[in-house]
Amino acid sequence: MYDVAVVGGGPAGACAAFTLAEAGARVALLEKATLPRYKTCGGGVVGRALRVLPSALRAAVDASVLERPCHTAALHFRAEGLTFETRRERPVISMVMRDRFDAALVVAAERAGAEIRQRCAVRDLIRYQDRCELDTTDGTVVARFVVAADGVTGVTARRAGWPAPRACAPCVEAEVSVGDGDFERLAEVARFDFGVVAVGYGWVFPKRAHLSIGLATTRGGENLHVALSRYLDALGLSRVERMDKHGFLIPLAPRSGRVVDGRVLLAGDAAGLADPVTGEGISAAIESGIAAGRAIVRGGAEPGRVAADYHRALAGLRRELRIGRGLAHLTYRVPRVRRWVFERSGQKLSDAVTDIMLGDITYSDVVHRAKTWPLRRARRLLSSMLSA
Repeated sequence: MYDVAVVGGGPAGACAAFTLAEAGARVALLEKATLPRYKTCGGGVVGRALRVLPSALRAAVDASVLERPCHTAALHFRAEGLTFETRRERPVISMVMRDRFDAALVVAAERAGAEIRQRCAVRDLIRYQDRCELDTTDGTVVARFVVAADGVTGVTARRAGWPAPRACAPCVEAEVSVGDGDFERLAEVARFDFGVVAVGYGWVFPKRAHLSIGLATTRGGENLHVALSRYLDALGLSRVERMDKHGFLIPLAPRSGRVVDGRVLLAGDAAGLADPVTGEGISAAIESGIAAGRAIVRGGAEPGRVAADYHRALAGLRRELRIGRGLAHLTYRVPRVRRWVFERSGQKLSDAVTDIMLGDITYSDVVHRAKTWPLRRARRLLSSMLSA
């Protein structure tokens, strides 16, 4: 009998397992693959994510894991013909390969006392009044609580009775090796391009020796492979030496209902906590994983207390995501408003997004400032977001 079974070895699961083990709980982290394993992701860890990591986990993410710090971010709006650049003393985004990043966090959790069970895929979950039983490929695992951190398409939430996520953004991401000239030209900046795919954006994240290039859209039916080919051409790459493509989903909204049901807690993408403006989910995964672990520790064996604690801990994050969904609507689906705003205040907004990535300000702060804008429709939309 474990106190907690954590399903998924990503940032949410590793942070939950670390928090629980450090507090003395008997915790098993169940990972279906063998670590380290490839994880489809742009691999950009924003400054906000590193800030919320506990010191022991931050120390685990050393120079061998952080492949390239990007102090500069560039936003390109093709339809509007606008480009904005921001630079900070601290890295805005630290580039990683998720296999090494996730493995480093899992090793830290193991050192804190968590039991790591690899090649242990969850097939079913049965809930009882005092425990949960997980049917896995490595046998039955029994625990008083379960933290489901196995992603937006994970089995655990579905087997626990949650409906499918309300909305997801399909994405394609490619690990691209290019010639030395192209790599040097793109190696120092985290680049975001709006207008290269319908109702979405593209990104170029420079890693240690290659580029991670991807596209995300909030509209179904787009042929992202064709769009990616066009994007590579638009970037002016003279030669692609190697390219490995992968598809994945980003949750655009939290799952319907509660993030706790009895003795099961959802964290990270499994709870639908990714940023709807940028698609960034690592910082919310870290925050929710830590919050889930702390809620179980503080709540003892009482599910009601655990649920109340966890919902309180996530209240601020969920409010930010509600505001973010409104801002994402303006950014991606109201081009007239986007053009008007960025033509007049593009640099200020780009600086604000950069400061949000660093964790220096929040979406709430941006909305408070934006309520002074004279465009009537934008003011109404922003006011409704603030009161949501």
